[in-house]
Amino acid sequence: MITRKTYISSFSFSFVSGIINILGIQFLGLVVTNVTGHYSTSILSNKTETYKDILITSSYIFMYWLGSFWASSCFYYGKKTDKAYIKALPIFLNLIILLYALWSQNLVVWLLFLVSSTQNAFGANHSENQIRASQITGVVMASGLDMAKYFFGGFSADCRKDFLKAFSVKMLNIIGFIVGGIASFFYSSLSILWLPVAFYCIVSVLILKKKL
Repeated sequence: MITRKTYISSFSFSFVSGIINILGIQFLGLVVTNVTGHYSTSILSNKTETYKDILITSSYIFMYWLGSFWASSCFYYGKKTDKAYIKALPIFLNLIILLYALWSQNLVVWLLFLVSSTQNAFGANHSENQIRASQITGVVMASGLDMAKYFFGGFSADCRKDFLKAFSVKMLNIIGFIVGGIASFFYSSLSILWLPVAFYCIVSVLILKKKL
């Protein structure tokens, strides 16, 4: 079910992902919101560096997988035991990592991959897979599917309304990612991480009060 909370979450989660994405590119020279492109790059690299690059890329993939596993495990176990603080643990970890980055003025590439994946999985789990904070390519494709179903699927009026709502959520997802990226690009400083920190603090409070 799509609610006002879903619309707000779709924009805000992707906004934070957009910030993290551009920071990764600016400070690390890497896209940290996904890992598939890095594998292709490592395969096409110079032969003398291929094995090293593949190992490094494999570590990125593992950290991305670990973030998803960690966030999803906390979500389902917290839901099963009805313990809100367990569901909030991934957000607390992200807070610690970002606060460390602000304090040290240094981004650790593996930790940024972990933050990105944790946030993506957290948003997906808490929205019943309606929000994909950083998987913009897939979101764009899915929005096209929604519009095709809306105009040419031959569905009932109620179903068409649902497709339109789903399309709106995806558009907010895309817009949030772009706006976050633009903000991070023009404010080229690690200090912009205070925005994700503030966001995670708000999300933590909402989870502990069982409003998210």
